[in-house]
Amino acid sequence: MQHGLQSNMLCKDCVEEGYLSAMIADHGQSALCDYCGNEAKSFELERICDEVDGAFQRHFTRARMEMNGYEWAAHKDPESSFEFEPSGEQTVYAIMNAAEVSESIAEDIQKVLEERYSDFESAQLGETTEYDSELHYEERTPDGREWQQTWHSFERSLKTEARFFSAKALETLNSVFDGIDAMATRHGGSLIVVGGPGTPFEYLYRARAFQSQGKLQAALLRPDKELGPPPSAFAASGRMNARGISVFYGATDPETAVAEVRPPVGSEVVLGRFQVVRPLRLLDLTALGGVIAKGSYFDPEYAAALDRMTFLRSLSRRMARPVMPDDQDADYLPTQAIADFLATDTVTPLDGIIFPSVQVAGGKQNIVLFHKASLVEKLVIPPGAETDVDTYSEDDDGPYREYQVVWRLKPVEETEEAKAGKRNDPLEGFLGVPSAAEDDMDFGSGRGVTLRITPKDLEVRIVNAVVFETEDHKVGHLSYTKPAHADF
Repeated sequence: MQHGLQSNMLCKDCVEEGYLSAMIADHGQSALCDYCGNEAKSFELERICDEVDGAFQRHFTRARMEMNGYEWAAHKDPESSFEFEPSGEQTVYAIMNAAEVSESIAEDIQKVLEERYSDFESAQLGETTEYDSELHYEERTPDGREWQQTWHSFERSLKTEARFFSAKALETLNSVFDGIDAMATRHGGSLIVVGGPGTPFEYLYRARAFQSQGKLQAALLRPDKELGPPPSAFAASGRMNARGISVFYGATDPETAVAEVRPPVGSEVVLGRFQVVRPLRLLDLTALGGVIAKGSYFDPEYAAALDRMTFLRSLSRRMARPVMPDDQDADYLPTQAIADFLATDTVTPLDGIIFPSVQVAGGKQNIVLFHKASLVEKLVIPPGAETDVDTYSEDDDGPYREYQVVWRLKPVEETEEAKAGKRNDPLEGFLGVPSAAEDDMDFGSGRGVTLRITPKDLEVRIVNAVVFETEDHKVGHLSYTKPAHADF
């Protein structure tokens, strides 16, 4: 027994690890420190050993001290210079670096803990016990296993138990996204980014494929309606929205927008550039892969925070994984529930989500703007104007593709005369052209305009070919004759 060591006093100033030092300052007693000789708030070394033991149980594991077969062969090879070295740090140095104490203090802690875990039977068999001075310890890798199981249960519940009023789903989403606005990535970035004027997300791109000239011309004339979010009655279910919930899906670059609509060869794709006219708060799921949890080994809640961060790093991949058409109705349920939950501002006010593209590799991004933030400003064609949409022109060599939207405006004086003639009409406006607010199909909802597009923000891309990036695997073939009789 290391007589006397347990009752040694260790002051807060001899411990540089912030959480442990603050614990001593808050709960210690004033005493002379046996290591620096100063009087200050202190713990008995026995109490410090309890904290170190708890931290090691949660965050460290014993490193392998024996060579495996491959290493043993390399070690015995006369032509090899391989020498086995256990990973991690020797016990004293692992304690010293975790608690940020001097080597002499770490040695005393190691002696007390080694004595605490030693037993006669292990000593007789020559087995090492916890905190043996020759052992090495390495940091345990969080696996997020409990969070993974919770998420599987959440997905299963949505698909098979309760879809619209699920207390289990609400509890899971609250626990996953609680405090997400305060989380940071390893580079110091936030998961909540600002979009809109003057930001990298000032413009969003949206595409639509056409095989009909009439529908194509309608889209070129009124891109605000034909490329913007559909009315709720026509809103199909998507990755981030249920049927009937109208949202805006856009991409951060033109190529991704075209790829996302998966246009068939020979189709004409109208590509629109939408300007975001007001500031937005967006949750960047693509940054989840770098999210970190800051804390102390000595904080009992830090291990759970690390497990949560491990799960969150995988959540971006879960939400963007490819879904086969036959499985969309079921497999989109979890992501639809997430989007609905975040759109309600339960954890923090949000206007949309940034998520990785499934169709384009290389970190390309898509953005979904929730219904409340997806209103497109009405494109107002001057009253009385005649409009044409041309998709072909002709020269001496014959017709060629050329896309042009034409507004033929009435002369100013004619327009003024028309206005003067209407002033005495008692039914003015009753059966007239609807106002911009009425014509945006959102009159009275209280939503503000978020997006703007004009005919100058359009281009048409004709799909001549589609290229696939594949992962190729040869198919093996094994043929053999079964024995006539078994050997047993």
